[in-house]
Amino acid sequence: MFSTLLSVFAAASVALASPLAPRTGAWCSGLGITYDTASNFTLTALNTTLPNANSTGVPLVAGQNGATDGAEFEVLSTWATYPYLDFPTMSLNAGALVPNSANGVPSYDMAAVAGQPLQFFTTSESPSGEAAQIYCAIVDTDPDFEGPPTLAVNGDADNFALCMNGDGPYAQNNVVWRPTSDNNGMYLYETCYNVTLQIVGGNA
Repeated sequence: MFSTLLSVFAAASVALASPLAPRTGAWCSGLGITYDTASNFTLTALNTTLPNANSTGVPLVAGQNGATDGAEFEVLSTWATYPYLDFPTMSLNAGALVPNSANGVPSYDMAAVAGQPLQFFTTSESPSGEAAQIYCAIVDTDPDFEGPPTLAVNGDADNFALCMNGDGPYAQNNVVWRPTSDNNGMYLYETCYNVTLQIVGGNA
């Protein structure tokens, strides 16, 4: 399975080195050179406080976050704590970030709430409401080191963290936006560390 993930990342990394199309939507306002539409990329989390094993950080996948009648819920989890490829890649659709389901069932992003994990839902039924147009990709324009684009939500690319949602053998390390100790038990605040979300690969 790990070799499968590596092959997905390798295939995805061959494109998206430059902005696809600048956008002026509110979700990209004031962020510099940006785009908000791309398909079939992967996400990684780069630790901003400690050295990483590589320049793109750890792979992220859509991890499980419960289910209800007709729908499943997902969060962004590290591959190391949720080693499954139910959603091999991600897409940006005019500011909406959605996991691409391996079985073709549509997925939708949910509004990002400060102090909570980034959340998504997957359903074959017609969803109530529209996908949230809150995400934007920021192009790295540093002439000395042009890294991969970074992801922003609600105009913020600097306040993501990885936080463990428990301490058991199946606990997941999930992406949280603006973590707080007052989180109703959704994650262990003392385990959180700051990360930058990076976009690897993709196409228009």
